[in-house]
Parts: sequence; structure tokens; C-alpha cells
Amino acid sequence: MLTVPFLALPIVERKRYDEGPVQEHSVSATQRGRVLVVDDEAQIRRVIRKVLRADGYEVIEATGGAQALATLEQNDVDTVLLDMRMPDMTGVEVCKRIRSTHRHAHTPVVFLSGASERSVRRQAREAGADDFLAKPFDEAELRVRIRNSVFHHRHSAGMAQESARLRVEVDGQTRALHEARMALDRARRELEAAQVQTIERLTKAAEFRDDETAAHLQRMSEYSRLLARKVGLDDYTSEMIRTASPMHDVGKIGIPDSILLKPGRLTSDEYEVMKKHAEIGYRILGGSDSKLLQLAASIAYTHHEKFDGSGYPRGLSGEDIPIEGRIVAVADVFDALTSERPYKKAWPLERAVKLLVDGRDQHFDGELVDLFVGSMEEVLEIRKRLSDLPEAHHAG
Repeated sequence: MLTVPFLALPIVERKRYDEGPVQEHSVSATQRGRVLVVDDEAQIRRVIRKVLRADGYEVIEATGGAQALATLEQNDVDTVLLDMRMPDMTGVEVCKRIRSTHRHAHTPVVFLSGASERSVRRQAREAGADDFLAKPFDEAELRVRIRNSVFHHRHSAGMAQESARLRVEVDGQTRALHEARMALDRARRELEAAQVQTIERLTKAAEFRDDETAAHLQRMSEYSRLLARKVGLDDYTSEMIRTASPMHDVGKIGIPDSILLKPGRLTSDEYEVMKKHAEIGYRILGGSDSKLLQLAASIAYTHHEKFDGSGYPRGLSGEDIPIEGRIVAVADVFDALTSERPYKKAWPLERAVKLLVDGRDQHFDGELVDLFVGSMEEVLEIRKRLSDLPEAHHAG
């Protein structure tokens, strides 16, 4: 049975499995990461292999659970992409066996399944799964899920290795070195807490559907980082905004399907309900000790505020709107206007720029509009670089 992926939106017109030849990647795959793909269907393995190798990953394949476990005894991997249903054993059984081993107790496991029942996903999470990708899958979403999974695994492993190295160095050394070790341990704990809290919160969102495509989220997040740098924010803060901005509309998971999926214009009452997604997103992401989630909560809460005070949910104006909310407002609207959707054509660049300029000091922060329009060459370079990502079209 087919289903939609965790963060996909309604009425999806997805790019189906490509029948073209596998393209070899010239960059050393082990530098990017190693992924074990476990699926009894050769066609699905071939498609996944093509997509991941094109992104620079080394791909190891197994046709069933027993072969996968044998492979893991001999190999270290950065992520296991695991089919839920296989002839010899279920993905849940394989995941439990993986989690019981010391070598792969913390290796990320991403389930791949055509089953949409929540009970199936619950079994996967209870077995120790880190993520869930539905069949038929969107290639862009596959790339994003694997990229995030491999990044977190490698980053955590790197932090653990660095922590171990410093512990050896610190033993018997001065108080200053001891304090450096303690600072590193604190940083490691904060990273681990942020990762756990991110997974917990985004798992909530993953069981619902949102109207953003992976390509749109990547572009607008890159626009947001560019604009943050142009306005004078430091590189760390700019990168934090890039990472947090894709969660700006996570609150739409709390909007009823009758409104979220409505193909026509919303009534005034329905629009009032739709506007609540900003506050819902804030409640989902807020209350965390993670600076990343605090920033994401602020963006979710404020990116629909307008510079003249006519926005929502609180009617903030001017610099009372946090800078991250003002930045994402510009980036999100620009990419939405210039992207094609099933229900609209993409606006010409000149028309989209005119809307931004006309909205100076009304909808948008005028300084940010000027900086964004003045950086159009860099904006278009980002747009070109990310234009090959397939749009998972949705209505709404």
C-alpha cells in the first residue's frame, strides 16, 4: 500500500522512479558518507542508488534483513535506509537487532515503507527508528532526509572523538585545559539535547502534512542566510537562521484538513483559523533550551507580521518584529511568488521584485528589501543552483 512521506503535503504529484542509467560520481563517496540500502525490490534499490551516488554517497545494498545484519558486522555506515516489509524478516525486527549491537547502537535508521498506518510508524519508532520515508518517495525529500541523517551521525561521532582526544590531553594538565574539557562536554550535551528535542518536535510534524516543497524550503532558507549576512549579522547567527527558517510554517499541521486542503478561496472565518498556524508553530517549537529551536519558534511566530503593524498574529510593527521574522518574510514571499505551483504560474522576476519594492515599510522592512533587491545577482545564483530540485507540487 502506498502512502505519503512524513512532511509531504496533500495532493502530491511526485516525480516517479527514474528509469535512466546510474551516473557515477567523481568525488570519493566515503568523504560524503556511506549508506546501507536494505530493500528486496531491485528497482527501488537502483533508484535510491542512483540518487545517492549522484549526491556523492557510497551506497551498500542488501536484499533482506539477514544480509543487512551480516553487512553491518563488517562495515561502519552513516545511515541505514531500511524497508519495512521483506521476505525473511520485518524491518522492525532488523532495527531491533541493529539497536542491540554495540557497534551500531547509535547508527541512524530511516524506515522506507508503503504502509501509512500510524500503528506501523509507532512500531518503527519503538524499535529505534530515527525517521520514516514513505513510498512512493520524492527524490528531493530523500536527499534532504539522508543528508540530515548522515550529517548528525558524522557530527556526533566527530564530537565524541574530539571529546575523547581532549580528555586524554587534559588529564594531568593545567586547570585551563581542564576547563576547556568541561566547556567541550557542555557543548556536546547541548548538541545532544538539541538533536533529541528537534527529533521529538519534528516527529510531531512528520505525521501531518505541510504545503512547502523541499526545493522551496531550501531556496528560502538560503535567501534568508544571504539577507542575514547583508544586514550585518555574524556568520553563526546567519547560519542559525538558515537552519531554523524551514520550520516557519510547521504550525500548519494543526490546521483542519477542510481548511488546509481547500482548493478554492478561504472565507473570512476560515482565514482566521488558517492564521492560527503561526501561534501553533510557536507552541510546538517554543519552550526548548536549544537556541536553534528558540530561533525557529520566533520565526514561526513572527514571519507573518508586517512592518506597518497590519500583520498577524500580534500586530507587531517596525523593529518590534524580531529581525529573523522580518528576514524570513522577505525570503519566503519572494520564493513563493517566483515558484510554479499546480494552481499558479511562477511570477516573472520583475513582477516579484516590484511587489517587494511596493511593500517597503508596509509589508516588509524597507532596509531588508533594498538589501535583497541589491543582492539580486547572488539571489539568482542561489535560485539557479537549487532549481534542479523537483518540486513536490501540492494544492493549497
